[in-house]
Amino acid sequence: MLQWQYDIEKQEHHMILITGATGLNGTALLNEFKRQNEPVRLLARTAEDATTIETNANTQVVVGDMLKPETLKDALEDVDKAVLISSADPFAMAETQISFIDAAKEAGVKHIVKLSCLNPDKNSPARFLRMHAEIEEHLENSGMTWTHIRPAHFMQMYLLNAPTIITQESFFVPMAEAHVAPTDIHDIAKVFHAVLTSEGHDGKVYEMSGPESITMHDIAAQFSKALGRSINYIDVAPEQFRDQAVSAGLPEQLADAINELYAERRKGSEATVFNETHKLFGIRPTTFTEFIDQNIDAFGGIHM
Repeated sequence: MLQWQYDIEKQEHHMILITGATGLNGTALLNEFKRQNEPVRLLARTAEDATTIETNANTQVVVGDMLKPETLKDALEDVDKAVLISSADPFAMAETQISFIDAAKEAGVKHIVKLSCLNPDKNSPARFLRMHAEIEEHLENSGMTWTHIRPAHFMQMYLLNAPTIITQESFFVPMAEAHVAPTDIHDIAKVFHAVLTSEGHDGKVYEMSGPESITMHDIAAQFSKALGRSINYIDVAPEQFRDQAVSAGLPEQLADAINELYAERRKGSEATVFNETHKLFGIRPTTFTEFIDQNIDAFGGIHM
């Protein structure tokens, strides 16, 4: 279906609920709804979390725990479509999202749009890929209509490397010479918004990546050019990366889960460019250079 066909098939507005509203993707999606001046409801797990969400006249925040269906009545009332996002919990992500799917079905939600990942696989060595596959299957069997959005890993994850880029002019990841095509979360938010506010997406899977397949050496070169100084990529051993992550305060199980994802990426699991979704919705994919420029202050650079 062409872009203009989506435009003329815009649906009458029904309540849309965004879960994971305080995370990177939930916040980006909220900002897209604000930019479009459209109403949306947001789910925060605690009252404290709710106070961190920047609302406007079109946004409503409701407190509820996805693992506790009894707390979701207000959040799910009159909801037509829901966005399914939760934190990357190496223990409870699948349980959390499956619990929400069941509660949404009980409340009469018609359609769930899930933030998934590339290559979900119930037999994967990476637990997050196994969990996403389990959640997708449960959603598909729920009786509700569904859409899966499967992006490559996020460009914004490289913001975690900012401290060592600033202090050591280096970043340390266990990626060898593998290619990746990371995605900007704002591109993902635009796709979510389009899916939520138009028809024709039932049972569809939308894969996404950035517009270029690049190595960590390429990324280092882009940082060097943008920052005006030499930035080095240091290929660390997975065990060393894990130890450094735990020393920095990351829970051991989460560090292990992230290492599993790096192992899959070293095999080339995210080397392919997927830009058909961008084209379908008329979105120009953000380049990694543009991502750096948009976040230059965070990396110790200066806006020109």
